[in-house]
Amino acid sequence: MSKDVSSSHRHTNRLAQESSPYLLQHAHNPVDWYSWGPEAFEAARREDKPIFLSVGYSTCYWCHVMERQSFENEAVAAEMNKRFINIKVDREERPDVDQLYMTAVQVLTRQGGWPMSVFLTPDLRPFYGGTYFPPTDMYGRPGFVTLLRGIEDAYRNRPADVEKTANQIIEIVGQLSEPLAPQAPITVDQGFIDALVKRSTADYDPRYGGFGGAPKFPRETLLELVLVYLQSADDAGRQPQFTDFKSQILSSLDALAAGGIRDQLGGGFHRYSTDAQWLVPHFEIMLYDNAMLAWCYVEAYRQTREPRYAAVARGIFDFILREMTSPDGAFYTAFDAEVDAQEGLSYLWTAPEIEQVLGREDSKVFAKVYGVDRGPNFADPHHGNGVADKNILFLPRPMAEAARELGTDVAALEARLTPMRQKLLTVRAKRKQPLLDTKIITSWNALMIRAFAYGGQVLGDAQYTAAATASAEFLFRNHERPDGTLLRTSREGKAKYEGFLDDYAFLAQALLALRDATGADMWKDRAGKVASAMLDRFGDPETGGFYFTDKSAGDVLVRQKTATDSPLPSGNAVAAMVLLELGHVAAARATLAIFAQQMESQGEGMSAMVQAAQQFLRRAEPFTVSAEAQADADRPLSPQQIAQGVVSVSTSWRGPAELLVRLDILPGFHINAHEVEGDVPLIATALTLGDDAAATVEYPPGREMGFAFADKPIRVYDGDVTIVVRFGSPRREGMSAKLALSYQACDERACLPPVTKQVEVASG
Repeated sequence: MSKDVSSSHRHTNRLAQESSPYLLQHAHNPVDWYSWGPEAFEAARREDKPIFLSVGYSTCYWCHVMERQSFENEAVAAEMNKRFINIKVDREERPDVDQLYMTAVQVLTRQGGWPMSVFLTPDLRPFYGGTYFPPTDMYGRPGFVTLLRGIEDAYRNRPADVEKTANQIIEIVGQLSEPLAPQAPITVDQGFIDALVKRSTADYDPRYGGFGGAPKFPRETLLELVLVYLQSADDAGRQPQFTDFKSQILSSLDALAAGGIRDQLGGGFHRYSTDAQWLVPHFEIMLYDNAMLAWCYVEAYRQTREPRYAAVARGIFDFILREMTSPDGAFYTAFDAEVDAQEGLSYLWTAPEIEQVLGREDSKVFAKVYGVDRGPNFADPHHGNGVADKNILFLPRPMAEAARELGTDVAALEARLTPMRQKLLTVRAKRKQPLLDTKIITSWNALMIRAFAYGGQVLGDAQYTAAATASAEFLFRNHERPDGTLLRTSREGKAKYEGFLDDYAFLAQALLALRDATGADMWKDRAGKVASAMLDRFGDPETGGFYFTDKSAGDVLVRQKTATDSPLPSGNAVAAMVLLELGHVAAARATLAIFAQQMESQGEGMSAMVQAAQQFLRRAEPFTVSAEAQADADRPLSPQQIAQGVVSVSTSWRGPAELLVRLDILPGFHINAHEVEGDVPLIATALTLGDDAAATVEYPPGREMGFAFADKPIRVYDGDVTIVVRFGSPRREGMSAKLALSYQACDERACLPPVTKQVEVASG
C-alpha cells in the first residue's frame, strides 16, 4: 500500500508507491528499482539495457540476505543502476511472471527457488538466471558484481550468443507451459474427491483450529472446499466419509472468530496470524480475505443455523460497508498494517484506556470477555524492549462460558457488550488510521459481490444484496470496454491494465450469485457474456482449460495454464464452476481433465479445483482421463516437488503412546526450527495431529546459523532430527496416527516454497 515517504531515508525509489509489503521493504534501497510494467520495459528499450529481474516474497530469508548484502549496498547498487534496468516483483502479486521465469531458471540450472534472479533482453526474453548470488567472489564462484559485469559484457559484445540462448529458453518454456498429462488413467469420481479432501485436511490443528502452523493463514479456499463437500454429501443423501470434517471446519471458524486475527470491535479480519493460536495478527486487512471468509461464515450458518456464524458474517459485511466501500459502491482493496511505522497501532488498547472510555464497572466486564484481564499480550516487534505492553482484543473463552462466569446469559451479555464495543470503536476512529488503498480491483470486488449476494440471500438482508448490486454496476460502468473485455483495476476514475483470467471468472461467478439472490435473469445474461469473453480471450479450445493472461497480453512472452490457489482461488477452477453453472458441461469437464494429474499429485494446493470437481459430480457423471505418452519427460521438477523431496520422514514407536518421528534432511539443505524469532517472518517447522487434541509434540531446539539479514542467529534443523509425539492416550491396535509435517527448505542460495507432507503411521 502506498506509504508516506519519510525524510529519514537516504534513498527512495519507485517501489514506495507500490502496495505489496515485499516491494515496500525495498522502497529505500539505493537500487533504482522499477515495478513490472510498461515504464520499465520502455526504459530498457530506450536505453538499450538488459533487464535484471529479482523475484521474491516476504517470508523468504535468502531474499532478505540478498537485499542486505547487495541491494542495500551503495557500490553494488551503482553497478546495477549503471548496467541494467532493475525490476523487483513480489511472486504473490504477479504469479504469472514468477511462474514463467521460474520455469526458465529451472531450464537453465535444473533447480529453482527464491530469490529468483533472471537477466532478460529488453523484449523480456530470459538468457541467464539463478537464485541467490553473494556480493563478492568466493569458493571459486563469481559474486554478484562479477556476474553483473559479465552479463552486460555478453549482452554488448556477444549479442548472437545472447539471442541464441534467449530463443532456445523461450522455445523450451513454451513446450512446458501446458499441464502434465497423466502417465496412468485417472478417474475423477467421488472416491477421487474423498481422498483429496482427506489429504488436504491432514494438517488440521486440533488444539487451536485451522490448518498448518505459524505464520497461520485462514486458508479460505480449503474452508470453502470442505463446506461445499459436506453440503454435497448431504445433498447426495449420505453422510461424509470422514465424520470429523464438520467439527474441524466449525472449530476452525470458531477459532478465527475468537482470535486477535479478527478485529473484535470493527468486525473485519486481518491477513494472517503470526502465531498458531490466532492471537497476534499481521494487521493488514485485505478485501479478498474478508470476502471469502464472509462467504464461509454465511455457508456455516446455512448448514448449522447457529446464530454465531451469522453474527460474524454480518460483522464483516458491516465493516466493509462502513470502511471499505467507495461512494460509487465499489470496494476498496486493503488497509495498511502500520500507523507511524508501528504495527497495528490503531487497534491496540491498554486497560487504563478502556477504563477511561467505559468506566470502572463496564471495563471489568469487557476486560474479562476480551482477555484484557490476563495482562498485555502484544509487544511491538520493531519498537520497544520486547516486553508486552498493549492488548490485542480476543475471546479467550466462548461467550457462553464468559456469561456463566459473570452470572448472566449470552443474550444479556451481548446486549451489554454491544454499546461498549461501539463506544470503543468511536474513540478508536479518532486515532490516526492506517492508510487505505483505494484501488478498485475487478476480481477482488467480484469476490465481495459474491459474498454480499449470498449473505443477502441466506440472511435475508436486502442491504447486502443492494451492496452487491451497486458494486457490480460500478464494474460494468467503469471496468468494461464496449467490446466486452474487462480492465483489471481503477483508482480515482482511471481504469487500466488488461484483466486476467481471475477477473473474468470471478466476476461471472459473482453475477450468478446475484441472480440467485435477486431472481433477476439479467445477471445470468451478463454472466454468460462475461463467460463468453473469457472463453474467447483465455480459453484453449484444443486441449481445454484457460491461460492466465489475455491472448493479446504483451508483457508475458509465454502464456501458462495455472490451477494452484494463492490466497485466492484458481481462476481455472472458478472458470470450471461458472461453465458448469451456465450449462457448458463439456468445457467444464475439459478444464478439470487437463488438471487431473496435477490434482492427483498436488491436490492439497488446489482446493478450488477439487471443489469444482465435486460440483461437477453433483451435475454430471464421473469421467476418466486417459494416459498419454510423455513427450516432455525431461520436464524439470517444480520448486514444490523439490521441497517435498528434501525431507524424508520415518517413524518408530517407543511405547503405545509415544512416537518418534525422524526427519532426514538432504545434505546441503536445512529447514527452520519450530521456534523462530526475529523481525523477518519465517516459516516454522510444525508437526500437527488431526485426531488427538490432547497430544503434545516435543521439538528439538535446532542449531544456530547466522544470516546477513538477522541481528542474531536463526535456529534451523539439518541432517537427522527427531521429534517426539506423546499422545493423550495409548493407541489401540489397528488405530493409525495421521501426521502432517509443514516446513520450508532452504540451501545456501535459495529458499523453496513451504510444503506439507502427510504421514500415516500404523499403531505399534
